Amino acid sequence: MTNLRRRRATLVASLSLLLAAIATGSTAAVADPAPRPPRDQVLAADPGTVIAPYAAVSTALCPTPKYGVQSSAPGTGRTVALTFDDGPGVSTMGILSILQRYGVPATFFNVGVNETIRPTLVRAEATIGIALGNHTWSHPSLIELSPAEQGTEMDKANSTQATLVGQPACTFRPPYGDYNTATLDAAFQRRMSVWTWSVDTEDWKANGSADQYWVDRIVSLAKEGGAQQHPVVLMHNQPAGNPATVAALPQIIEYYRSLGYTFVDLHGHAGYTRPGPASAVTTGGVQLFVRGDDGGLNRRTGTGGTWTGWTELGGAMFDGPSAVTLDATTAAVFIQGPDNHVYTQTLPDTGSPGGWTDLGGVVTSRPTAAIAPNGTLSVIARGTDGAAWIRERTGGAWGGWSPLGGVLTSALASAATGGNELTVAAVGADNAVWVRTRTSSWSAWRSVGGAVTAEPALSATAGGGGLALLARGSDNAYWLRLGNPGATSWGVWTTIGGVLICAPNVVVDGTRLDAFGYGTDGRLYQNVATGGSSATGWSGWQILPP
Repeated sequence: MTNLRRRRATLVASLSLLLAAIATGSTAAVADPAPRPPRDQVLAADPGTVIAPYAAVSTALCPTPKYGVQSSAPGTGRTVALTFDDGPGVSTMGILSILQRYGVPATFFNVGVNETIRPTLVRAEATIGIALGNHTWSHPSLIELSPAEQGTEMDKANSTQATLVGQPACTFRPPYGDYNTATLDAAFQRRMSVWTWSVDTEDWKANGSADQYWVDRIVSLAKEGGAQQHPVVLMHNQPAGNPATVAALPQIIEYYRSLGYTFVDLHGHAGYTRPGPASAVTTGGVQLFVRGDDGGLNRRTGTGGTWTGWTELGGAMFDGPSAVTLDATTAAVFIQGPDNHVYTQTLPDTGSPGGWTDLGGVVTSRPTAAIAPNGTLSVIARGTDGAAWIRERTGGAWGGWSPLGGVLTSALASAATGGNELTVAAVGADNAVWVRTRTSSWSAWRSVGGAVTAEPALSATAGGGGLALLARGSDNAYWLRLGNPGATSWGVWTTIGGVLICAPNVVVDGTRLDAFGYGTDGRLYQNVATGGSSATGWSGWQILPP
């Protein structure tokens, strides 16, 4: 029984029994009221054998937290927060793939030791926008530690996360739900809100089994939250794996979705998070690329309103791909691979695709790419410091990775325009879009405003006379803002509608602009601006053939 309120009540009752036993001289034993997972289920390594990077971490990105403990999902209406403790582990990719397929946000409370063992998975979580919380460095019962020791557990875990993904944790979950005043004080001082749960699936008791009994039990316990307005569901992502949790997760998502709940993370961010599509235009037509459910790259081609079927091109990626037109008959795609490196592949209209080329880097977002009129190919991604980094190919030779700065909370978008200007865009800590442009030199980062819920898309307008910026708003519609080629002057935000579950994609297709995105039914939709130079004359969202 690990529900916090029930555990506290049981602990108080047990303490009363113990005091009574002492008073009467009885030697009867008091049973442990709350079974706990064995240590080797929780930790990927003995903390004493792991040397963690340990440095002071700025918490400026975290809002001032509430003091005390919270266990109700944020937001209005009916909201539900899915949370996963103790990772990363063997089941992390399975959990992430399901969350991506359903477009559902979640919060992962990782253990610092486990992050050092599987750092690529922590970066994968950051790549797809998972809210990363602090679950201590070594998963002790904090009420057994001094205030100073509790602070050290939090600091070491925060330092590890910041080293890996450039962001501190703004939420904290005490292991086993055990906390005292010192815990609350230490978390508040570090700008972390303290979260427990209101629905306990007890999935750790499956102990690595995938037996249907455990899957059904986890689903049944998770459904108890259907009687709550704002349930916070506790599940686990332990080092050895939780196959029953992975098998139960789609049923849990479908149950809450059928009741009309909005999924949120514990930062209060709602909306959908499916990996978005990418596109490039060649003489063969519009080349559309997506991440398949198996994590590989899929492609289809559209010509004159007719689309081919999907072709599987292999590979393995976190989040979705990006794409760029290299020449009239060749496109290139870019992905973040399982090792957090950037990879690229060339795809001719006819013939076999090229092999995957490792461009290196250690990134925490899917990359974006743009090619200038002079042939310079630029690839940009968010690094482990949370800032933008760029690598460029000029005359067939690749340079090294260089920093572009910024404090970014999303992947980047990029576009090259007429005078060899290169503009990059991303979401900042204020949820607005920020841009930086290179003409003869790089400008400072500048805000374009907005309140967006997914990474932006950026394209030159038809003819290259301006920039078209697309971003998803809090209404899950796509919003458009037009800028001049140097991104120094912008028009007003206007909506092109839709209810989309992914970041937008936009590409120049002759004299028009094509926008793509996934709808709430999981299918791809297209919206066409016939006035591609002014981004006007939108057709409305039309479903693509399956």
